[in-house]
Parts: sequence; structure tokens; C-alpha cells
Amino acid sequence: MRIIFYSTNSNIFDEENFKIKVMPKNAATFSNFCKAHPEHEFFCVTQKPGMFLPEKTDGSHDAVFTLPNVHYLPLETDTDTFAGTVAALKPDMAIAMTFWIEPYDWLPVSDAILGEKIKAAGIRTICHSVETALICFDKWRTHSELARLGFKVAAAVFCDHDLYFCAGSNKEVLRNVYKESVLAQIRGLRLPVIIKDTTGLSSYGMTVAHTYGEVAGYLNSKRNNSNRLIEEFISGRQFGLEIYGLPGDYTVLPPFEFSVNQYGITSPKQSVKYGPCELPAELREMMLKLAEGLGLCGTAQVDLILDDDGKWHIIEVNPRLSGMTYTYAAACGLSVFEMMYKACVEKNALPQPAPFVMSLKLPLMTENEMSEILQLPGVKLLNQTNDLAAKQEREKGFCECIIAADEKSVLQKAVAHFEELFPDNAIILQAKKMIN
Repeated sequence: MRIIFYSTNSNIFDEENFKIKVMPKNAATFSNFCKAHPEHEFFCVTQKPGMFLPEKTDGSHDAVFTLPNVHYLPLETDTDTFAGTVAALKPDMAIAMTFWIEPYDWLPVSDAILGEKIKAAGIRTICHSVETALICFDKWRTHSELARLGFKVAAAVFCDHDLYFCAGSNKEVLRNVYKESVLAQIRGLRLPVIIKDTTGLSSYGMTVAHTYGEVAGYLNSKRNNSNRLIEEFISGRQFGLEIYGLPGDYTVLPPFEFSVNQYGITSPKQSVKYGPCELPAELREMMLKLAEGLGLCGTAQVDLILDDDGKWHIIEVNPRLSGMTYTYAAACGLSVFEMMYKACVEKNALPQPAPFVMSLKLPLMTENEMSEILQLPGVKLLNQTNDLAAKQEREKGFCECIIAADEKSVLQKAVAHFEELFPDNAIILQAKKMIN
């Protein structure tokens, strides 16, 4: 078979200032994957930065990789041209390898639109539907769909930004009844509450409010610049997991626990992931019901909370590869390509991850420093993002380090080594606390 891995990007990507470095390189990993399956021909078609797919350039020499089966299309490429490029390669199957961008987490929608065009050309396509992608893109739609599917969801109020502020530009209005209704509904929620952008990426921009006055103050301020979802804050431990496969044939991977910040929220740029934890039968059945209900096709990541009463709650569904993907791949001893291939082409269950796995964010490093870290026992992968144009130190980026081993002591020694290299680093201290 001829199989294409594809992904799109709808945004400008500043490759001069935003640097991504994965070690081992995705290009080498893809080449090894292709060699392991000589019965197939594999291709990649993407747009910069092409996360998870073979790098366009070698970061140290800026030379284009000589991989004839890897195609980077200009960012200006429209969907029809992209679909035509895929079809011209005459594949038997196309598999979406969707990544994410700021500020809108809508690339699953982009890849789904492209997937429909590829499918219309008579090519079997592994990709979520446009409807599924849109449901997961809009957190209010996600909330409503989860309730429709019978899952327990936190009580919530939706705030339409335009209606909330419509009286300001309409002199005929004496009082904004919509605004009054939103604030009245919020009064019925149990404090504290969490305020979310309905279409933002991950937990960026989330705010926890402990009084009704804080909520009203936020909604009346300039910080409220788009639609918002206000929902009751669920107290408990935060977890995440990934689901791979097709309707009727899913693999639910065991969850990882996430560290949280002082507000009780998982911070994507600072969180530590530790696991894998036990996958209870109840949670597995929940995830299978979710996958079937949404018609997931490929991979998706789910954020969860285990509340103080021992009940699982679904917080968010991301129908794409995620910040957990490299962790799972390293833990299972597979490449991301192999994970997708086994689950979606061979339809085989994915192997159980190593018993002790951790992902933590280290400070930015040089390539030589990364190479040295990669030699440490248990360190499987490093993934560094560096925004050279960032004005604040905390916005410049981090180096994700993934450790997997059969013995917890391997992780403990690695974290102890990082503590020596980066003393008083809050993330490393959090990792040490979680692992002990």
C-alpha cells in the first residue's frame, strides 16, 4: 500500500524566530519506520512547522533533508491544491497527523475539511469528521454534546460576547437584558467557578473566580474579549489520556496524572505528567462510549478530573495528536508513526507503556546539552520549543524531557541529576514531589 501521513497549518509560522528541535529527530524516526515496513510506501505531506512529521531542515546546518517522500507545501496552499497534491501521489490511504497552534485550536477542523476532499477522490482517509472536529473545537458545544451523550458535566453558563456588550453601541437600549440573564444564571452556580475561552488552545487564559463579584468584574472588563464559558470548578486530581483507533476498534491508553498550578489548573508550559496510572474498567468504558459517541477516527486526547468522591469527569476532548503523544510513544517503545499505523491500519491494540514514565519541562538548552541529556539512562526523547522573539523569559519556551523505565529508581536518579543542573527549578521540584 501507499500511505500518506498529512497535516495542515492555517497560521503564519515564523521559522526564523520559533525553533522546534526534537531528539531523536523525526526524520530519522520516520526513515526507520519506513525500513521496518518495506511492504508499504509511506509519504508525508504537511506545512511548516509539521509537528510530529519529519523536519524540513536540519537545525544545525539548515539543509533540506533528502527524503523524496516528504513534502512541505507553502503555508498559502489552499485546500483544493493540498488535496490535489495528496491525490497526485496516488495513495491507498491518507492518515491525519493533526497538530495544534495558537490561538485557536482549529487544525482538527482544517484537517477534517481536507480529509473530506481526499475521501471524495476515492482515497481511504483516517480522519475525524468536520462535525466531530467542530464539536470539540467549541468548548460550549463540547459541554452540550457530553451532556447529550449522558456524561456528567459541571453546571455551566455560556456568555455570548457580542450580546453581553451590545447595549454599549445601541442607544435605544436602557438595560442589557441578556447581560442580566447571564449574571443571574451565574448566581446559581456553586463557587469557585472557572472561566474559559470557548475556542482557545488548551488551558491558556483560563481564570478561577472565587466570588460572584470576581466573575462580574472579569466579564465587564477588557479581558472578556470573546465568548466565554463559566462553569463550576471540579475539585480533584487531574489526568489525561489518549485514544487511538476507529469506530468499533479503539485502544484506550492508561491515564497519566498532571501537576497543577496554584489555581488548581494544569499549565501546558509547566505541567509534569507522571504515570501510567491504572485504567479502571469504569473509565475505559467511559472512553469507549465517548469515542463511539463522537465517532472518533484516528487519535484524540481527553482531559479528565477524578473528583473527591472518586467520580471521573471529562473536561476537554482534543481530536488530534497532543502534548501527551510523545510521552505515550516513548513509553510504548514506538514512534508516533508506528502508533498510528498499528491502531489505524493494522487495527492492533497498542502495547502497554513502561511501568514508570515521566514528562517534565526543563529550561532551554543548546543542542550539545540536549545530546548529553539524551544519554542519561531512561531518557527517551527531548522536544524543545524556543521563541526567540518572546519578550518575557517564561514565554521563550522549554525543553520537554521524557523518561521511561521499568524501575522507578531510574526516574528518581534522572530527576536528581536535573536538580543539580537546575537548582531551585519549580518544575523539577514538582517532579521530585510527584515521583516520591
